[in-house]
Amino acid sequence: MTIAEKLRKEGKLEGEREGKLEFAIRILSKRFGNQLTEEIKDKIRKADEKTIDYIGDNLLEITIEELKELLK
Repeated sequence: MTIAEKLRKEGKLEGEREGKLEFAIRILSKRFGNQLTEEIKDKIRKADEKTIDYIGDNLLEITIEELKELLK
């Protein structure tokens, strides 16, 4: 694999990650309204892949309290 191909692959993976994050934030914003503060949104954006996957898998069940605890 060439350097260019590796960079394109990494860029694609980063784009997929960003897409997951923004989708999760949109859904959570609709569920929690003002309770989903900018601080929580920033923590979601900085979360590791395991945490992001957990949030994504549980978008419909997670409570705001669970979300806050998860992002500590």
